[in-house]
Amino acid sequence: MKTVLICFGLLFISRLNAFSQSRVSLAPTYWFNYGNYGYQTGTLHADPATKPHTIASSLGLTARYHFNQQWDFSLGVLYNKNISPVITLGLYKVNLITRYVQLPTLLNYRSSAHRLSPYFSAGAVFNVNAWGNEPVKTSLVLGVGIDYRINTKLSWLLQPTFNYLLYNPADTIFEQFIDYEAFAFGVQTQLIWHF
Repeated sequence: MKTVLICFGLLFISRLNAFSQSRVSLAPTYWFNYGNYGYQTGTLHADPATKPHTIASSLGLTARYHFNQQWDFSLGVLYNKNISPVITLGLYKVNLITRYVQLPTLLNYRSSAHRLSPYFSAGAVFNVNAWGNEPVKTSLVLGVGIDYRINTKLSWLLQPTFNYLLYNPADTIFEQFIDYEAFAFGVQTQLIWHF
């Protein structure tokens, strides 16, 4: 009886592995973003037309579940570092550095079975500040790029992206944010390993 159970278990695991080989992929991911922030502040220490920007780099791992050859769902875990120049008291320029854990969740579409194919993505990115008390910041993401299939196991993705931040900062006694909006243009690249 024990031998039958072991054989059944090995057969089940081999079938599960064969199923996952055609459906799952992993990719080291690098994502660069340049973001603009537009708002006015009701404070004595800032120019009301201030339009700060941020430069961000993200590095991590993305997993995909492939529904078929064209559609897949991806979930990533990335370490993100933002650098934003800030003018204090209208005199000094300092770099404000923030770090996040990013969780991009995207629905992706590869438009053809050719070796080089257009690649479209849409979804959300959740920015979690693991080193502070900030709330989760959510961005909507659209991407249009190319996917180049190197061989049956590897493909390379290069995709320009557009992010729109849904988060609005809370007003404080020092600053009141008026007409706050934030967006970023970026490019991500991935080396996708198909199991």
